[in-house]
Amino acid sequence: MEIEEIKTTIKSLSVQERRKIALYILELEKEHVSNTVGPQIAKDVEDVSKIVQEAFEKLKKFVNKG
Repeated sequence: MEIEEIKTTIKSLSVQERRKIALYILELEKEHVSNTVGPQIAKDVEDVSKIVQEAFEKLKKFVNKG
């Protein structure tokens, strides 16, 4: 089925049916983002957390020397 056929079919549906399709598409997009972007964000947050922790440890050592 081509995209134009899908568009035509969706256009002929009732408002309620179109809303169900819209919710389905949003769920697909949410799943895609969760599977592709989510892991990278989690890794980035973990990396930043480690850097901040290391900086605090260095600051703590510096303050304790003084």
